[in-house]
Amino acid sequence: MHSTPESPAEERPLRVGILLPGETVPAWMERAIERTVAETNVEITHLVINDDADPDDLSDYLAGSFPGGVLEYISCSIERLRAHLLWSLTGVARQFAETPDYHEPRSIDSVAGFSGAKRLYCQPVPASGFGNLLPEEVAEEVGTNTDVVVRFGFGVLKGEFLTMPTHGVLSFHRGDLESYRGQPGGLWEFLNDEPTAGVTLQRISETLDGGEIIAERTVDIADARTWREVERRQIAVCEQLLAVGVRRLRDSTFEPTTPDSLGTLYTMPTGVNVARYVCKTALGKLCRDRQTRTRDGGQNHGERDVT
Repeated sequence: MHSTPESPAEERPLRVGILLPGETVPAWMERAIERTVAETNVEITHLVINDDADPDDLSDYLAGSFPGGVLEYISCSIERLRAHLLWSLTGVARQFAETPDYHEPRSIDSVAGFSGAKRLYCQPVPASGFGNLLPEEVAEEVGTNTDVVVRFGFGVLKGEFLTMPTHGVLSFHRGDLESYRGQPGGLWEFLNDEPTAGVTLQRISETLDGGEIIAERTVDIADARTWREVERRQIAVCEQLLAVGVRRLRDSTFEPTTPDSLGTLYTMPTGVNVARYVCKTALGKLCRDRQTRTRDGGQNHGERDVT
């Protein structure tokens, strides 16, 4: 059988760049990346690390320097309180509660596939209007030496960099783009008693949420009692979807799609919606705890009957 001219290119690993929020990543990102490295023919060639990232999770910054990381976290939290007072207050309880396993911080030094990658440290450059640009020299280095870039950090990206890698820049969106856009991912589906929530892996463009869909899944959340449970189910899908998307990029027959229309752009909840969240979460936890006690009590009763 004669080889075709395309064979060498098909056999060459896909060169992947990763945009990271800092020196640590949540465990789910680590698992998504390691799964992609294990299951697809890729080589991670570049890591672009935001060296000016705001603290987002207390446990992440406790894992860093002390007391510097804690002081930075407190400073950032004060700014968030000013901007979104009611919603930020609900976040206090979440931050000091037990960190879900998928949010546990992992050092990027421990991520399989990262050891041979070139590391570039930089800060995002504010774009005109909204969003961020990568510094020109970083964009040039990464954009011309990768086949695809995966965005896990640097916020809303704009600029020529989005089209420089062969297959563009991929990013996750926890929502159905035709129904729920914006943030926080999965929250508004939870508040509105939706039976499902979407997860989308998108090739992003300068149109907010308007890029091409590389892979998407629907997640059953009908019995999810809390927003955290919605998040857990969506993130479990994210861990699988990156490898699916990368395989599709190597498939010459694959055609990405674009949303027929874009849904409502949601933002951080305020006022009555914060109250709705607090009440729905409290009731959900109460129902969940009651079910747990009933189940455990039944098991214990059964054990007593046997003895």
